[in-house]
Amino acid sequence: MNSPSAPLVSVVVSVYNHEKYLLKTLEGVEMQQGVDFEIIIHDDCSPDGSAEICRQFAARSRHRVKLILQAENKMGRNIGIWSEIYSQCEGEYVAICEGDDFWTHPGKLAHQCQSLAMLPHVDLAFHKVARIHWQSEGVTGYLGDYGEEPRLFSVNQVIEGDGGFIPTPSIMIRRSLLKAMPDWYYEHLPAGDYCLQVYGALRGGALYLPLCGAAYRQGDPTSWSQQTTADIQKVNRFDQAFLLFMGRLRASLPTNCHASVDQLTLQRFLLYCQRCFVHNKLGDVAELATALERSRSSI
Repeated sequence: MNSPSAPLVSVVVSVYNHEKYLLKTLEGVEMQQGVDFEIIIHDDCSPDGSAEICRQFAARSRHRVKLILQAENKMGRNIGIWSEIYSQCEGEYVAICEGDDFWTHPGKLAHQCQSLAMLPHVDLAFHKVARIHWQSEGVTGYLGDYGEEPRLFSVNQVIEGDGGFIPTPSIMIRRSLLKAMPDWYYEHLPAGDYCLQVYGALRGGALYLPLCGAAYRQGDPTSWSQQTTADIQKVNRFDQAFLLFMGRLRASLPTNCHASVDQLTLQRFLLYCQRCFVHNKLGDVAELATALERSRSSI
């Protein structure tokens, strides 16, 4: 239960080597209006100046700021971070923004809170996000753009849409959802945000709001996503982990979700096989097939 002084929203900012962009991220959070919120900032022992930016921001922010500044990097050692982060959240709702993205609309949080309050059976609300060039910040398109009217998407639509269906900087969930997450969610997962989207939509669907409330920075060669996609071995390792994760996800969901999980798993597996064929990595296919069979027998 929340304390009488608990904020309505807990804003989570996850940081690693985001020194170049972090101030803009934090300013986008600070400018939010019309709702009481706290800010939880987690820095995973960044070797750049991110931690100092977090300290300076916490000292001047008009909101309550909780800093989690790791002395040792966790994600790089495959140690989960979300259990520690969520344990600090006191709000009825939780919103997420990574340290290289930023919020662009001052009423984003208030609009999402109001919408979820009107639909008590819905656990997740999201909106479209501008895709911007990492240097110029020019808009190159939009993510999660599903029109100019509110829509409710089913859990099967979210599953089949893959991780990009709901942009991470647009997510707001009820904090009560965190108690329904499987224990393994708090491990180091290859797609923790995707798992959150699926479980967020499980009870009453995912609510789309026709608001552009955030920006997703794309193309920075130092980012995790760019470094991963530029290296075939890293791409394959990620996809191997993701496909194994899909087996665990399937086993944890109701049977009416299984066909959607199977459809996405097959799509991702065929793309994996195609990539391995192009890059002459057929041994990776055999390795993944063995791992999948072993995983299936243990679930």
